[in-house]
Amino acid sequence: MQIGWLQALLIALSAYLAMSVWPLGVGYFTLYRPLIGGTVVGLILGDVRQGMAFGAALNAIHLGFVSTGGSLPSDLVAAGYVGTALALASGLDVGAALAAFGIPLGVLGGFLWYGRMTLGSIFVHWADAYAERGSTAGVAAVNLWAGQTLLFVFYALPTFVIVYYGQRGIDALLAAIPGTLVAALSVVGGMLPAVGISLLLQSMGKLRLVPYFIVGFVAAAYLRLPIPAIALLGTAAAWLAVEGSGGLSRRSGLQPDAPADVPREPSRRSGLQPDAPARVPRRVLWGAWWRWVMFLHASYNYERLQGLGFAHALKPVIDHLYPTVEGRAGALKRHLVFFNSEPQFGALVPAAVIAMEEERAAGGNLSDEAINGVKSGLMGPLAGVGDSLIQGLVTPLLLSMGISLAQAGSLAGPVLYALSIAAVVLGASRTFWSLGYRWGRLAVSRILSSGWVSLLTDGAAVVGMTVVGGLVVSVVQFSVTATLAVGQATVSLQGEVLDAVLRGVLPLGLTLGCWWLHVRGVSSMRVIGMVFVLGIGLTYLGLVGNPAQAAPPLLTRDWVLSLLGGPPVTVGSALGHLLPAVLTVGGVVAWLSLRRKGR
Repeated sequence: MQIGWLQALLIALSAYLAMSVWPLGVGYFTLYRPLIGGTVVGLILGDVRQGMAFGAALNAIHLGFVSTGGSLPSDLVAAGYVGTALALASGLDVGAALAAFGIPLGVLGGFLWYGRMTLGSIFVHWADAYAERGSTAGVAAVNLWAGQTLLFVFYALPTFVIVYYGQRGIDALLAAIPGTLVAALSVVGGMLPAVGISLLLQSMGKLRLVPYFIVGFVAAAYLRLPIPAIALLGTAAAWLAVEGSGGLSRRSGLQPDAPADVPREPSRRSGLQPDAPARVPRRVLWGAWWRWVMFLHASYNYERLQGLGFAHALKPVIDHLYPTVEGRAGALKRHLVFFNSEPQFGALVPAAVIAMEEERAAGGNLSDEAINGVKSGLMGPLAGVGDSLIQGLVTPLLLSMGISLAQAGSLAGPVLYALSIAAVVLGASRTFWSLGYRWGRLAVSRILSSGWVSLLTDGAAVVGMTVVGGLVVSVVQFSVTATLAVGQATVSLQGEVLDAVLRGVLPLGLTLGCWWLHVRGVSSMRVIGMVFVLGIGLTYLGLVGNPAQAAPPLLTRDWVLSLLGGPPVTVGSALGHLLPAVLTVGGVVAWLSLRRKGR
């Protein structure tokens, strides 16, 4: 496939949009994810099914992806958009393209992210200058336009150059890679989702949840249930588990379990603060919420993280409450300080701050230190709860179902995932914004004391573990194609030995092995490296590979000769014979080194 300049331009713009603030505040959960990115690139290049398949497989590897505090385990935009484009241009199958492009580009793209986050720190000082003049419009302009311009330079331009010009080197690269190594990369690509699933298990895995993981695995391996059906099974199990603990009866509302020293407030249909006259009109309040949703990460940077976006969100409130330049300047300085929280649960914080700013503007005795003390005190607990629930449980759960449908060739997978996660994100953000404004500084105490956050977390964990058990069977592709010679007959190791013991035992064993390594403190990049070594080594030994290519039975003369491969006659052929052996030996040495260090 040849990629024209217009197609490369559309892919570059799509990659920028995936990182930008323009997708209505849900870009990080939709366009940023490879499931959606691969589908978009497939639409642009005219092969939506293959693009969707590549994106789904890549997203399965990053199923446990969580980005907090400016950290980025892997750049999913570079991997999803550039990786899909090069994969389709190369003509490789999904597994080989995944290993050849998806993983390396994700790592390399991380340098773009860190560069953008570092240079973005310059903009907060520009905003400080506008704050001195009391210019809310200036602060907003710096956050939006300076931040997005830098993002365009760091993502759109490199994407266009790599996609348009990089395809010219793909043919030469593929010609230099031996066929054995290409087959090995395909095997590795099928094994890599075990790393993503194991990361997810590490984040949610508790011993009491292991039975649900087993239920999901058995339902997929023996009952052949699709992932949506397994999710429903997990939902029923979660309902029974929560009801069995008395959760639904004890935690049916927000206020009944509040401590006695927290005054209960009557509800109002408006959802605004009931005990004080509304000094901020609804249009101003919800205009601030919309800016929070859209522009919080417009100029995300290492120096103050979300600080500039926080001040931008409060622009209409500051303009309404403080008519003087001095009043606006003071408010902008208060809110340009460091801030970082999970955006959905964290919407409580700016909404509570608005209630405090109302009190201060009306003559209340609230100092800068008191307001910023509330911000710094609330952002940490809310970030922990929000990241665990939204990024750690809900997003992987919905992604799992989307990936399953996409791998079956259905566009319903990415579409339903995008719609469902957008509804969760926007709905949660609006709800917590309303609660934060209504309850002010007491918001977090009320939310945490009500117990329903724990209820949701426990239920989502049960559903998630059940679905993850099913994913091991449907997503991780790892099987033995070798045979054994028994007299005049041959015995299939996979069909007649392993499947007879436990169907899906190899994907299960690989996933649990990766999980064990993560628990032992081995980094995800090292685990990925070990999977590469294992896959390439097993392919070279003739244990795994393309079942359509009949391999000689193990432990026979023909099998030994196939390992030798004949005398190498070219550099590429020599690489094909020596590289797997070198990687296998290197993997063993690395493993022994880790064992010696107690890792």
